Amino acid sequence: MNRRWGVLRLSTALVVTMVPAAMMVTAQTAPASITGEWDGTINKLRLVFVLGQTPEGRLTLTLTSPDQGNAVVPVDSVAFDGGKLHVEMKAIGASYVAALSAAGDSFVGTWAQGAATLPLTLHRPGAQSVAFTLKPRTIGTVPLEPCRIMDGNIEGLCGTVTVWENRTLKRGRKLALKVMVLPALQGGASDAFFPLAGGPGQSAIETYPATGYTNAIRRDRDVVLVDQRGTGGSAPLKCELRDITNAQQVLGEEIPLGRLRVCREQLAQTADLTQYTTSIFVDDLDDVRAALGYEKIDVFGTSYGTRVALVYLRQHGSHVRTLGLEGVVSPQYRIPLSFSRSLQSSIDHIIERCEAATACRQSYPELRKEFDALLVRLDNAPAKAEVTVGQSRKTITISKGVFVSALRPALYMPEVIRAFPLMIHKAYEGNWSVYASVALQVRTAIDKVINRDLTLSVVCSEDIPGMTEAMIRNETAGTYLGDYQVRQYLNYCKEWPQGRAPKNFRAAVHSDVPALLISGALDPVTSLAVSRTTARDLVKSQTVLLNDGTHGTGSSCVDGIVANFVAAAGKVDASCTDDMKLRPFLTEAQ
Repeated sequence: MNRRWGVLRLSTALVVTMVPAAMMVTAQTAPASITGEWDGTINKLRLVFVLGQTPEGRLTLTLTSPDQGNAVVPVDSVAFDGGKLHVEMKAIGASYVAALSAAGDSFVGTWAQGAATLPLTLHRPGAQSVAFTLKPRTIGTVPLEPCRIMDGNIEGLCGTVTVWENRTLKRGRKLALKVMVLPALQGGASDAFFPLAGGPGQSAIETYPATGYTNAIRRDRDVVLVDQRGTGGSAPLKCELRDITNAQQVLGEEIPLGRLRVCREQLAQTADLTQYTTSIFVDDLDDVRAALGYEKIDVFGTSYGTRVALVYLRQHGSHVRTLGLEGVVSPQYRIPLSFSRSLQSSIDHIIERCEAATACRQSYPELRKEFDALLVRLDNAPAKAEVTVGQSRKTITISKGVFVSALRPALYMPEVIRAFPLMIHKAYEGNWSVYASVALQVRTAIDKVINRDLTLSVVCSEDIPGMTEAMIRNETAGTYLGDYQVRQYLNYCKEWPQGRAPKNFRAAVHSDVPALLISGALDPVTSLAVSRTTARDLVKSQTVLLNDGTHGTGSSCVDGIVANFVAAAGKVDASCTDDMKLRPFLTEAQ
């Protein structure tokens, strides 16, 4: 479940609209000292703000995203009033409000887009970071130093906890696990919040600092981010299994077997690839908890991180105060065997939603027939599409397996769901550029945040062993995706070392710890059925269904539900989900 398999929220993706020329908007007069270039980063995306003045002294703004081909972000208004900068970008549903620092050397504020709000600080090009406000301290037995996340917008305390790579033998190589603590802003709670990243292969330190529920929970309790062994800053398994500049490989999620063998041999020179499994990591996690001195913790997982959370609950349940799961991947769920039916359900529901919406139905009256016709065509012969990679145009081949499998990660994103009927209709007409561009952009973005080597170590140790031909037929027969991705992973795992999962790994996890389970009705990878089955064995559980939700649906409503659940350690009011609605489907006219 490559991340694809973690949670790729819109809150971590900057969506921009290409325009043919720079767009400048004028507003009221402002001091000349703020004019010029200001640079900032949201997650891994750089933004360049160029503030200027007209001869009449009025403010102008040109905003570009260098990491998205120097795309120009359409700006509707810009104002500087009372020491604050206000920017509105209606085309992408975003705004930015920031205060000029006392020294006049930075803008410190918040980027809001859709339901997501993210901190964003702007500096002059080449300017040094502002001084840390946190001081070095030791929590438990772990010395921590001030640090910032990659984009520089959030400050915390960082350190490492050392564990044995082979926890059973306790000899040989040791691993330094990277830990980031976001100290409670007000304090009061003795327990700490431990969010666990998806993937497998995603960094918790890159994923969670800016989420809405992290910010809310941090008011009263520490938030502890731990990069899983083999990811992020925790002895990462570093070998590029595929060339992310190769559009064909990325779109088809293809790992060339020759390259896979080279990576296996390269990594094996320093790492024992059988030691990078979920069960081993949760023991690492408990070492971190103990070293920091927390007796009880609030465990929260998204996507594959829910499996980590459940296994931690089984192995170290006495230390769990609350359990939160979003997009449930239980130990019984097999990656990628379960993809086919979950994706089938998501696509069918989206088509049904279009048929039930007047504007969508009128614009695409034959959507289901067109989708089915595309599958038949691709069974007979692959399609071709041109995409832009860097500064050049490339032609890619789209087989049926590539077409359907690339839809799955794309449909994690509500904005792509809105565009689904348009993509299918254009492809039916022979224009594959819309589909190919969206699918490639999503896959490329995911490849930048997922460690595929760790993905293989987990999947080849926990999901592929014991998978029979009968199981494959039962789970994939008659589905749009079929056994395409299962066969991919079966081939990969023949070449990758397999660790051993405990004998009880697939057993249900029973507990009376307060639990919250969140599922999206349109989720293309984890189904409500998995969530409900898991909840039956968690006797103090509450299941929340997001009728218009997908895989990890970022919203202020969900943020509030998670934060209130952790605070109360019990059932919470989820009625705000009734107001969570997808924006209308895009029509051809739009």
